[in-house]
Amino acid sequence: MTIDELKKGWAKVTILRDLKDRTEEVSQTELSETEFDVLCFIAHQNGTATITAMTTHPYFKGVSLSTIKRAVLLLTKETLIQATQGDDRRERYLSVVGG
Repeated sequence: MTIDELKKGWAKVTILRDLKDRTEEVSQTELSETEFDVLCFIAHQNGTATITAMTTHPYFKGVSLSTIKRAVLLLTKETLIQATQGDDRRERYLSVVGG
């Protein structure tokens, strides 16, 4: 790793911390690291995110299915995300509300 990589990493960390703080102002709930990661993943996937996609993504290695489901339930309850039914009625696509 280089000093430049560390500097870039610090810039991203501070941006994410600010974003997480602003998200908590909207949701009235202090999001855990996993809940915030799930929210960012859903935003990144642009309406095509599923719980299955999260459980198989390398970033969420070591995070249990139940933890991801709890995060999705909380984010839905806080109206930060929404689910829409896919072609298969069991499939739900997750997207950020207003996004």
